[in-house]
Amino acid sequence: MSTFRHHLLSKKTIYLWSFLLTLVLVLATVAGLHFRDENVEPKLPPVAKHADIPSQALTTYAESLAITAPADLSTYKDSTCAPLAKDWVAQENQQVGAPYTTKFWQNLDIANPTGSVLWLDKSSVSCGDKVTIHASSYNTWLPNYEKGPRTFQALRIGWYQGSGARVVWSAASFNLKRQRIPFATSATRMIETNWKPTTQFEVGTDWKPGFYLIISISPSGTVEGSAPLIVRSPLGSSPLVLVHSTMTWSAYNTFGGRSLYVGPGATPIARRAERSRVSSMDRPITGSGAEHIHRDAISLVQFMEKQGLSVDHITDTDLDQWPSITKSYNGIVYSGHAEYWTRRQLEATIAARNAGVNVAILGGNTAYWQTRVQASPIGNYRRVIEYRDATEDPVINPSQVTLQFSDKRVNSPGWLLTAGQKSGVHVYGNIQVVNTPPWLNIPTGTVLRGWASESEIERRSNTSSEPTNVHVMLSGTMTLRDPKTATMAIPMHPTQESVWYTTPSGAAVFNAGISMWSCDLMPTCSISTVDSATRDSLQSITGQILTLWGQKEIGKVLK
Repeated sequence: MSTFRHHLLSKKTIYLWSFLLTLVLVLATVAGLHFRDENVEPKLPPVAKHADIPSQALTTYAESLAITAPADLSTYKDSTCAPLAKDWVAQENQQVGAPYTTKFWQNLDIANPTGSVLWLDKSSVSCGDKVTIHASSYNTWLPNYEKGPRTFQALRIGWYQGSGARVVWSAASFNLKRQRIPFATSATRMIETNWKPTTQFEVGTDWKPGFYLIISISPSGTVEGSAPLIVRSPLGSSPLVLVHSTMTWSAYNTFGGRSLYVGPGATPIARRAERSRVSSMDRPITGSGAEHIHRDAISLVQFMEKQGLSVDHITDTDLDQWPSITKSYNGIVYSGHAEYWTRRQLEATIAARNAGVNVAILGGNTAYWQTRVQASPIGNYRRVIEYRDATEDPVINPSQVTLQFSDKRVNSPGWLLTAGQKSGVHVYGNIQVVNTPPWLNIPTGTVLRGWASESEIERRSNTSSEPTNVHVMLSGTMTLRDPKTATMAIPMHPTQESVWYTTPSGAAVFNAGISMWSCDLMPTCSISTVDSATRDSLQSITGQILTLWGQKEIGKVLK
């Protein structure tokens, strides 16, 4: 009898495990079908190759001083938003904010959306423009998926007495359906969703220009998906203009399983080979691309408005299309990780510097990749192109080929502007003030502690294309998070340097030389790791620089 019971128990166990295995397979299949209509990705053609292209002579700093701005690609139509009062930031800060706290922002995970996702048909708008939301249910197979209608809101990011945002528009009761996430089908391995519109809103005349997040909210009030939107001010409303790096956000976007860095594959080499060569903005932003938005835009904008700084906002693609925008400002600001630039954007910024416009770079690894942009069926400037290999890129023009600006085939390095050369990726450690300029009120020897291992850093380039009169303000020897996997000839003990210099035009340029700078300005940044004393010092340094850089040709009086 005991033998029979043992045999029966064994059969029951087998049946149970068979059932559980079947259930797992079914759930996995359902999950896969959520992401794809097809079960198996089609085999993609290889990326075509051609002969290499010739090297170019290195552009020197002296030659860069003669660079003039490219012509606008179309006539710029100024913003129709209402003129800003002199005290508009103070007035905005007194507005009632959303019911958010610092903890909310720290826990906000826009990199890994659940329940719903969305993207917008525009990145940069003016008052009166109409914006279309393309949304879909997402990860409906997860146990915590909430059934029911979704709400959309437009959040203007600012200070608002500490809440960090204000709701300016809301629309409820959208029962989202799952829209298809296609596989890549071409050699460029681009992922582009052709989703039907969900709803549309108009940017109201009462919307204050600035940086916005359009969010989708679950029935219980959880923020699920998000998409950035810049509302432009009338030109010259502020002394400074902040350029948001939408091309870099797109480059790191992993929605659909591919970015400009990785694709599907069993090994790192295979995943790199399957990366997209073209990244479309016609899809939600997830993964590292969304994390860049939180790190480089949200925290910096909240800091600026907390400090009462009046700053206008544009996108990098705005600057590519209309370089003349820079003529309306005393200073240009870049944040965090402004890595991907077009040649037109680089020349526009250098030309502005040559005309006396100051430049403040509150980040690192700036102007590293020369990229191109092209239209999608939705509109212009929707696809970011980066082959990284001269023998793959069908365009061979040195000012258009998608390689590093410092590559010998391009040889117009970003440090013509930044004076900083990439020296480390995924490093951590401390940096300190080594040379306090007379115009900066910060004690010599001040130590900025606890930079996270997400940091990318720069040091002086020390080449013939480096600007003259470069001064090192802060410096530190950092530690690589994983030396075994370090690539790109990064030194084993990478050095970080924050630098500044002035030009014959009277422009002043500051380069923080570390990508986490903008994030660590505020405790609302989800990946900030510095202590309060370091944050206080960062806020002091940044506030002083931005205040000075708001004065045109400030370099004429800086020593």
